[in-house]
Amino acid sequence: MYEIELKAHVHDKNRTVSLINSFADYCGTTIKDDEYFHFELNLKNENPISKIPHEHHITCRLRHEEYTFPDNSTKTQDLLTYKKKERRTNADGTTYEVNEENETVLSEPEAVRKLLLDTGYTSAYTKHKDVMQWKTKTPYGEAHLELCGVQSLGDFLEIEVVAKNCDNENEIRKELENLIIKSGLTLSDIEKKYYSELLKEINNAG
Repeated sequence: MYEIELKAHVHDKNRTVSLINSFADYCGTTIKDDEYFHFELNLKNENPISKIPHEHHITCRLRHEEYTFPDNSTKTQDLLTYKKKERRTNADGTTYEVNEENETVLSEPEAVRKLLLDTGYTSAYTKHKDVMQWKTKTPYGEAHLELCGVQSLGDFLEIEVVAKNCDNENEIRKELENLIIKSGLTLSDIEKKYYSELLKEINNAG
């Protein structure tokens, strides 16, 4: 499966929430705590697994999620995720992501964490997100909208469509841009960098 995704900075959270509520179905909230692991490849050239030229490692993620649904029921789960990520830029300069995602639910996440560390992965960084979630229909399938409060970085709106292939990539990207605008944001609010890059900048500045 492929995720085609845009994320944008949110400057007025209350306004954005109000606008999204006018066209999308509210799905509840989620707390997401992520730990990312890197396996160094020691390559001199571009990483053939990731399309990000400066990355020379394989990355996977352990995530703990705590859901609260609109009816106040709750659910927790742990996930192992491995993505092949590619960042693409449209002719107008808009940057978006196309990710091939491989994910599985874990019953014993600590066992997997120990396996990763014992087989050469290192714990690279952590990320905490407080998320409000919605969904809405598009001609290309269901779009998922997440208004994320990212620790140390601020508020972002992430919008994605999950597709079996990338045949309609440009059309899906345009639909995501339309949803960004319907949410009260502008295309100039779209963030080109990954969260990992933004967090690294903050850590280096500190």
